[in-house]
Amino acid sequence: MKVIVQKKRQVFLALFLFLSCSFLYANNLCQASGSVERAQVKRVVDGDTLYLVDGRRVRLVGINTPELDHEHGNNEPFAVAAKQRLTQLAGRYIYLQPSKDGRDRYGRYLYYLFDKDRISLSSQLLSEGLGYRIAVPPNLAYQACYMASEQSARDANLGVWQQSLQWRPQAGFVIARVKITSISHNRGGWWLETNQSLVINLPPSAANYWQAQKVFFLQGHTVEVRGWQHKRNSRNSKYQSWVLPVKYPSDIRDIGPS
Repeated sequence: MKVIVQKKRQVFLALFLFLSCSFLYANNLCQASGSVERAQVKRVVDGDTLYLVDGRRVRLVGINTPELDHEHGNNEPFAVAAKQRLTQLAGRYIYLQPSKDGRDRYGRYLYYLFDKDRISLSSQLLSEGLGYRIAVPPNLAYQACYMASEQSARDANLGVWQQSLQWRPQAGFVIARVKITSISHNRGGWWLETNQSLVINLPPSAANYWQAQKVFFLQGHTVEVRGWQHKRNSRNSKYQSWVLPVKYPSDIRDIGPS
């Protein structure tokens, strides 16, 4: 009798843990809110870009996945895994919602995409550690949910979160921890110098998101910053070599004084 009771307890505990994990996973995924359009996927380019059957080239909003090197095969870590995850949708029907900015500079449609159960594809990739959350105003829907999805992957040390956050001098998307050494302001916005060859720019277009007091408070602090950096075209040696524009507060996180 004791053995039977013990086995029942073990089964109950396993079921409880399974249901708890399932609830937490589902709780970190974003459900579509509002009207959606049904469309069919034709093919997948990479972890955050695909083509629909009607010819539209779509960029997922809210996420940036590691880059694939289609020419030489020097892919970033987890780039192939992100594409394979999205490729499961090829030939299937999905749901989409347009963002406030309809297209990016490459002509891609900027859509929030959802699977047949109307669960966000961006949140699924984020929760599996196959990309980084991004916030580009005015396309800010589902940001709170995306943050939760990403945090669940960080807590579990999944995918991209197994890598170092050491800053690197390379063009493109970066996420790194740096120390703010000085802060200034001019017509180009806020300029946050760091202990690396990097300056963080809070442009005038994003001025409403930051109060001067909060910006100055970051001096001497370590921050985690993310976004697309580019090399500065200046021969003036007093300027840092790399610039990283940040357009939304969640993309520069205060770690604290150091």
